Amino acid sequence: MTTIKKFYLLLISLFIFSSCAEENPEVFVDELPLPDPFQLSLNLDLVSYQSLQFEKNVILEDYGLNGIIIVKRSDFDYAAFERTCPYEPEKECSIISMNAGQQYLECECGNSFYNLSGYPTNSPSPRKLREYYTSLSGNTLYIDNTIVSSPNQ
Repeated sequence: MTTIKKFYLLLISLFIFSSCAEENPEVFVDELPLPDPFQLSLNLDLVSYQSLQFEKNVILEDYGLNGIIIVKRSDFDYAAFERTCPYEPEKECSIISMNAGQQYLECECGNSFYNLSGYPTNSPSPRKLREYYTSLSGNTLYIDNTIVSSPNQ
């Protein structure tokens, strides 16, 4: 095989390989309407929020579009997700909750599943859950309606 043919074969192989590794940009598109502004400070020592110290989630129905679900991912890592499922959000059952085993998030319509970072897994949903800004200071968790952008957005 000549050097030129080898070069073209290598070039075509690299092109095919690089196109397969490309991520789907649709995962990072958030098409939900914006919620009313909110800012929360949750004292995790209060009885109403102590479940976040032992369980992995708490739901606040009065914020966001259909409420927010706060997920404890590790001792000092919390996330707040919009409870409106980005896959078919117009359906009434399109509400996010934690599964019974507290290992992943799921749409109550029963067709979309998300990991604890909000990314779709084994799911027809092409989009990540909307994530709101959180920060922890001592035993106070702060949350506001600032939408956290995905690193690839």
